[in-house]
Amino acid sequence: MLRIADVHMAYSGIDALRGVSLDVPAGAMVALIGPNGAGKSTLLNTISGVFKPTRGRIVFEGRDITGLRADKVARAGLLQVPEGRQILGPLTVEENLLLGTLAASGRAAAGKLEDVFDLFPILQARRTQEAGSLSGGQQQMLAIGRALMGRPRLLVLDEPSLGLAPIPVKQVFDALARLNRDGLTILVVEQNARLALDASRFAYVLEQGKVVHHGPSAELRDDPRVIEHYLPKHDTTLP
Repeated sequence: MLRIADVHMAYSGIDALRGVSLDVPAGAMVALIGPNGAGKSTLLNTISGVFKPTRGRIVFEGRDITGLRADKVARAGLLQVPEGRQILGPLTVEENLLLGTLAASGRAAAGKLEDVFDLFPILQARRTQEAGSLSGGQQQMLAIGRALMGRPRLLVLDEPSLGLAPIPVKQVFDALARLNRDGLTILVVEQNARLALDASRFAYVLEQGKVVHHGPSAELRDDPRVIEHYLPKHDTTLP
Protein backbone atom coordinates (compact mmCIF):
# COMPACT_ATOMS: atom_id res chain seq x y z
CA MET A 1 0.00 0.00 0.00
CA LEU A 2 2.86 2.38 0.84
CA ARG A 3 6.34 2.26 -0.65
CA ILE A 4 9.10 4.62 0.43
CA ALA A 5 12.21 4.50 -1.72
CA ASP A 6 15.55 6.15 -0.88
CA VAL A 7 13.95 9.12 0.86
CA HIS A 8 16.21 11.92 2.06
CA MET A 9 15.12 14.99 4.02
CA ALA A 10 17.19 17.82 5.44
CA TYR A 11 16.39 21.00 7.29
CA SER A 12 18.47 23.60 9.12
CA GLY A 13 21.55 22.00 7.60
CA ILE A 14 20.84 18.63 9.24
CA ASP A 15 20.34 15.40 7.27
CA ALA A 16 17.35 14.01 9.15
CA LEU A 17 16.62 11.17 6.70
CA ARG A 18 19.40 9.50 4.75
CA GLY A 19 18.07 7.07 2.18
CA VAL A 20 15.12 5.52 4.00
CA SER A 21 13.28 2.72 2.19
CA LEU A 22 10.38 0.72 3.59
CA ASP A 23 7.14 -0.97 2.55
CA VAL A 24 3.77 -1.13 4.30
CA PRO A 25 1.72 -4.03 2.88
CA ALA A 26 -2.03 -3.62 2.64
CA GLY A 27 -3.79 -4.97 5.73
CA ALA A 28 -0.65 -5.06 7.90
CA MET A 29 0.33 -3.23 11.05
CA VAL A 30 3.92 -2.06 10.65
CA ALA A 31 6.00 -0.54 13.46
CA LEU A 32 8.85 1.94 13.24
CA ILE A 33 11.12 2.01 16.28
CA GLY A 34 14.42 3.62 17.19
CA PRO A 35 16.04 6.03 19.64
CA ASN A 36 15.07 9.66 20.14
CA GLY A 37 16.35 11.78 17.29
CA ALA A 38 16.51 8.86 14.85
CA GLY A 39 14.20 10.60 12.38
CA LYS A 40 10.99 8.65 13.05
CA SER A 41 8.66 11.63 13.37
CA THR A 42 10.43 13.36 10.49
CA LEU A 43 9.74 10.34 8.31
CA LEU A 44 6.03 10.32 9.23
CA ASN A 45 5.76 14.04 8.55
CA THR A 46 7.49 13.56 5.20
CA ILE A 47 5.09 10.76 4.29
CA SER A 48 2.14 12.93 5.34
CA GLY A 49 3.25 15.94 3.31
CA VAL A 50 4.25 18.20 6.18
CA PHE A 51 7.86 18.09 4.95
CA LYS A 52 9.05 17.73 1.37
CA PRO A 53 11.81 15.18 0.75
CA THR A 54 14.98 16.38 -0.88
CA ARG A 55 15.32 13.06 -2.73
CA GLY A 56 13.49 9.78 -3.17
CA ARG A 57 9.91 8.68 -3.87
CA ILE A 58 6.81 8.04 -1.79
CA VAL A 59 4.15 5.92 -3.51
CA PHE A 60 0.74 5.36 -1.95
CA GLU A 61 -1.61 2.84 -3.55
CA GLY A 62 0.28 3.13 -6.82
CA ARG A 63 0.20 6.95 -6.85
CA ASP A 64 3.35 9.02 -6.49
CA ILE A 65 2.62 11.43 -3.62
CA THR A 66 6.19 12.72 -3.24
CA GLY A 67 6.02 16.37 -2.19
CA LEU A 68 2.21 16.44 -2.28
CA ARG A 69 0.64 18.96 0.13
CA ALA A 70 -0.50 17.56 3.47
CA ASP A 71 -4.18 18.26 2.85
CA LYS A 72 -4.05 16.42 -0.47
CA VAL A 73 -2.25 13.47 1.12
CA ALA A 74 -4.99 13.28 3.75
CA ARG A 75 -7.72 13.44 1.13
CA ALA A 76 -5.99 10.59 -0.70
CA GLY A 77 -6.67 8.45 2.39
CA LEU A 78 -3.37 8.60 4.26
CA LEU A 79 -4.20 10.11 7.66
CA GLN A 80 -1.84 10.82 10.52
CA VAL A 81 -2.51 10.94 14.26
CA PRO A 82 0.26 13.34 15.30
CA GLU A 83 2.48 13.19 18.34
CA GLY A 84 0.90 15.16 21.15
CA ARG A 85 -2.58 14.51 19.72
CA GLN A 86 -3.21 18.15 18.69
CA ILE A 87 -6.92 18.09 19.39
CA LEU A 88 -8.82 21.38 19.49
CA GLY A 89 -9.33 21.93 23.20
CA PRO A 90 -12.11 24.55 23.20
CA LEU A 91 -14.30 22.42 20.89
CA THR A 92 -16.41 19.54 22.13
CA VAL A 93 -15.54 15.91 21.55
CA GLU A 94 -18.22 15.66 18.88
CA GLU A 95 -17.07 18.82 17.13
CA ASN A 96 -13.50 17.50 17.00
CA LEU A 97 -14.73 14.24 15.49
CA LEU A 98 -16.86 15.98 12.87
CA LEU A 99 -13.85 18.02 11.75
CA GLY A 100 -12.20 14.74 10.81
CA THR A 101 -14.77 14.20 8.06
CA LEU A 102 -13.09 16.91 5.97
CA ALA A 103 -10.37 14.44 4.98
CA ALA A 104 -12.95 12.19 3.28
CA SER A 105 -14.06 14.99 0.95
CA GLY A 106 -14.19 13.88 -2.66
CA ARG A 107 -12.89 10.38 -1.89
CA ALA A 108 -15.39 8.44 0.22
CA ALA A 109 -18.32 8.75 2.55
CA ALA A 110 -17.19 10.13 5.89
CA GLY A 111 -16.89 7.92 8.93
CA LYS A 112 -19.76 7.58 11.37
CA LEU A 113 -19.81 8.82 14.93
CA GLU A 114 -21.45 5.55 15.97
CA ASP A 115 -18.43 3.56 14.78
CA VAL A 116 -16.02 5.73 16.76
CA PHE A 117 -18.24 5.51 19.86
CA ASP A 118 -18.39 1.73 19.48
CA LEU A 119 -14.58 1.64 19.46
CA PHE A 120 -14.20 4.18 22.28
CA PRO A 121 -17.39 4.24 24.39
CA ILE A 122 -15.94 6.89 26.72
CA LEU A 123 -16.08 9.40 23.85
CA GLN A 124 -19.82 8.95 23.56
CA ALA A 125 -20.19 9.62 27.27
CA ARG A 126 -18.07 12.78 26.83
CA ARG A 127 -19.42 13.88 23.43
CA THR A 128 -20.56 17.33 24.65
CA GLN A 129 -17.54 17.90 26.88
CA GLU A 130 -14.74 20.28 25.88
CA ALA A 131 -11.93 18.19 24.43
CA GLY A 132 -9.29 20.05 26.42
CA SER A 133 -10.78 18.78 29.67
CA LEU A 134 -10.31 15.11 28.75
CA SER A 135 -7.59 12.95 30.26
CA GLY A 136 -4.51 12.20 28.17
CA GLY A 137 -5.76 8.75 27.26
CA GLN A 138 -9.16 10.08 26.26
CA GLN A 139 -7.53 12.76 24.13
CA GLN A 140 -5.49 10.08 22.35
CA MET A 141 -8.68 8.14 21.67
CA LEU A 142 -10.25 11.33 20.34
CA ALA A 143 -7.29 11.98 18.03
CA ILE A 144 -7.59 8.45 16.63
CA GLY A 145 -11.36 8.79 16.32
CA ARG A 146 -10.97 12.09 14.46
CA ALA A 147 -8.67 10.39 11.93
CA LEU A 148 -11.12 7.50 11.53
CA MET A 149 -13.88 9.97 10.65
CA GLY A 150 -11.85 10.71 7.50
CA ARG A 151 -12.11 7.06 6.41
CA PRO A 152 -8.37 6.38 6.16
CA ARG A 153 -6.97 3.75 3.84
CA LEU A 154 -3.73 3.96 5.84
CA LEU A 155 -3.63 5.19 9.44
CA VAL A 156 -0.29 6.60 10.59
CA LEU A 157 0.32 7.19 14.30
CA ASP A 158 3.19 9.03 15.96
CA GLU A 159 3.94 7.87 19.53
CA PRO A 160 0.38 6.92 20.58
CA SER A 161 1.51 5.75 24.05
CA LEU A 162 3.48 8.91 24.85
CA GLY A 163 2.65 10.26 28.29
CA LEU A 164 -0.09 7.72 28.98
CA ALA A 165 -0.54 5.40 31.96
CA PRO A 166 -0.53 1.63 31.33
CA ILE A 167 -4.32 1.19 31.31
CA PRO A 168 -5.09 3.78 28.58
CA VAL A 169 -2.08 2.51 26.61
CA LYS A 170 -3.67 -0.93 26.63
CA GLN A 171 -7.02 0.51 25.60
CA VAL A 172 -5.45 2.39 22.70
CA PHE A 173 -3.46 -0.58 21.43
CA ASP A 174 -6.42 -2.93 21.84
CA ALA A 175 -8.38 -0.54 19.63
CA LEU A 176 -5.58 -0.47 17.03
CA ALA A 177 -5.46 -4.26 17.01
CA ARG A 178 -9.23 -4.36 16.44
CA LEU A 179 -9.00 -1.87 13.59
CA ASN A 180 -6.21 -3.88 11.99
CA ARG A 181 -8.19 -7.12 12.32
CA ASP A 182 -11.03 -5.36 10.54
CA GLY A 183 -8.70 -4.64 7.63
CA LEU A 184 -7.25 -1.18 8.29
CA THR A 185 -3.59 -0.79 7.36
CA ILE A 186 -1.55 0.87 10.12
CA LEU A 187 1.94 2.35 10.39
CA VAL A 188 2.91 3.24 13.96
CA VAL A 189 5.93 5.02 15.40
CA GLU A 190 6.37 3.95 19.01
CA GLN A 191 9.08 4.70 21.57
CA ASN A 192 8.19 1.57 23.56
CA ALA A 193 9.91 -0.93 21.29
CA ARG A 194 8.62 -4.03 23.05
CA LEU A 195 5.05 -2.78 22.82
CA ALA A 196 5.48 -1.93 19.14
CA LEU A 197 6.96 -5.32 18.27
CA ASP A 198 4.25 -7.14 20.19
CA ALA A 199 1.51 -5.23 18.38
CA SER A 200 2.84 -5.28 14.81
CA ARG A 201 3.45 -7.81 12.06
CA PHE A 202 6.51 -6.15 10.52
CA ALA A 203 8.94 -3.61 11.91
CA TYR A 204 11.76 -1.29 10.91
CA VAL A 205 14.48 0.11 13.15
CA LEU A 206 15.65 3.62 12.36
CA GLU A 207 18.95 5.09 13.56
CA GLN A 208 20.42 8.44 12.55
CA GLY A 209 18.05 8.71 9.62
CA LYS A 210 18.75 5.21 8.24
CA VAL A 211 17.00 1.83 8.43
CA VAL A 212 19.42 -0.47 10.27
CA HIS A 213 17.18 -3.51 10.85
CA HIS A 214 13.88 -4.72 9.42
CA GLY A 215 11.79 -7.85 9.20
CA PRO A 216 8.90 -9.70 10.84
CA SER A 217 8.32 -8.29 14.31
CA ALA A 218 8.54 -11.72 15.94
CA GLU A 219 12.02 -12.22 14.48
CA LEU A 220 13.24 -8.77 15.52
CA ARG A 221 11.94 -9.39 19.03
CA ASP A 222 14.34 -12.36 19.25
CA ASP A 223 17.25 -10.70 17.44
CA PRO A 224 20.18 -10.26 19.90
CA ARG A 225 21.12 -6.91 18.35
CA VAL A 226 17.61 -5.55 18.82
CA ILE A 227 17.36 -6.99 22.32
CA GLU A 228 20.64 -5.39 23.36
CA HIS A 229 19.86 -1.90 22.08
CA TYR A 230 16.08 -1.56 22.13
CA LEU A 231 14.61 -4.09 24.56
CA PRO A 232 16.23 -3.42 27.94
CA LYS A 233 15.30 -5.69 30.81
CA HIS A 234 13.52 -2.89 32.69
CA ASP A 235 11.24 -2.22 29.68
CA THR A 236 7.66 -3.08 30.54
CA THR A 237 4.86 -4.46 28.43
CA LEU A 238 1.17 -3.91 28.72
CA PRO A 239 -0.54 -5.12 31.90
